[in-house]
Amino acid sequence: VEQLLSALSECNERMAQCVQTGTRTANAALLQRYREIYFDYKRDFDETACAIQRKREQVELFRGATNQRNAAQGEDTGMNHLYREQDAINSSLKSAGSVIGQADEVRSALWSQRMTLSSAGGTLGQIGNAYPSIGRVIVAIQQRKYRDNMVVGLVIASCICFTLWWLFG
Repeated sequence: VEQLLSALSECNERMAQCVQTGTRTANAALLQRYREIYFDYKRDFDETACAIQRKREQVELFRGATNQRNAAQGEDTGMNHLYREQDAINSSLKSAGSVIGQADEVRSALWSQRMTLSSAGGTLGQIGNAYPSIGRVIVAIQQRKYRDNMVVGLVIASCICFTLWWLFG
């Protein structure tokens, strides 16, 4: 590829010499276009070559780390301890990611249940408004539920007060 790029560069130089002797501006514009094409190809080639070189260096670097790690497996060194610690951290990160994924799934399920229950509550409210006798039954159920919650709250409060009196009294 480098040889082809140098051949294209030489061709552009020979074309420049021909254009200098001629008077046509179309040839100069064509020469300018070919120079732009050459510079684009050269830039792309240089970028690709740099990327390949970086990849080679990265592979060499990791190969060295792997070789060092395999060599350290037989020895009881501080590096061996660090490798085990790195493995434990990676394992912890993977399990934390798994737990976060499960929590996200639970959140989605709870959100869908909330939406279902909200729509059911709205439907019950509409039925209660449409039929007054059903509305009175719903109100009675809500009052009983409120009263039951108050009784449970008072029992819990009295248990807490008794426990505190018994511990500190």
